[in-house]
Amino acid sequence: MELIAQGKNIPTYPIGSLFIQGERFADTVYIIIDRFYGGWDLSECSFALKGETESGEIVSSALLFEALETTIRLEWKVSDLFVRNAGRLMLELKASKVTGDTVNCIVKYDMPPVFVKPALLGTNEVLPDTAEQAISQVDQAVSDGLAEIQAEIEAFDLDSVNNRLDVMEEACMTFLSRPEIIAVTRQEYDSTEHKENSLYVIIGED
Repeated sequence: MELIAQGKNIPTYPIGSLFIQGERFADTVYIIIDRFYGGWDLSECSFALKGETESGEIVSSALLFEALETTIRLEWKVSDLFVRNAGRLMLELKASKVTGDTVNCIVKYDMPPVFVKPALLGTNEVLPDTAEQAISQVDQAVSDGLAEIQAEIEAFDLDSVNNRLDVMEEACMTFLSRPEIIAVTRQEYDSTEHKENSLYVIIGED
């Protein structure tokens, strides 16, 4: 938002109803003034914006600025001090110059008052329809659940599982291909039919 001074008058209608009670640095207003006034180079000054609330509270803020060839661009970051109270807000811009230990006011700018809209502070808030609220909650729960499932699917490493299964299969095949070891006596060995792919170990006579 930008305000352009006309001499010592700064029209404030662009921000006349911009502010809402309880805001904190929500808006930044730029104020453009002439760099030279009454023989003074105002780039040598410091600037402060003073406000008076409808309850009579005085607030003030120092302003940063950028000096151009013929104008000065001031930056007002609207703090919560200026919009703490609803209602009319009187504003005044002042340029001051320090000479030794003395602070001299060089020029003041007239600014029409603006209005700070009251915040909504009611306690009897209307509740949503019960059925509509329940449907909304169910939809949200389903949406959250699907999102979690999708995340689990994306994070699941299928290649790693397949590799582990291949290793297990190879181990099983190796185990199954090993010959069966059978411990028998010489008499048992001679009197029984021998199995294929089996290893007989003679352990002695009964």
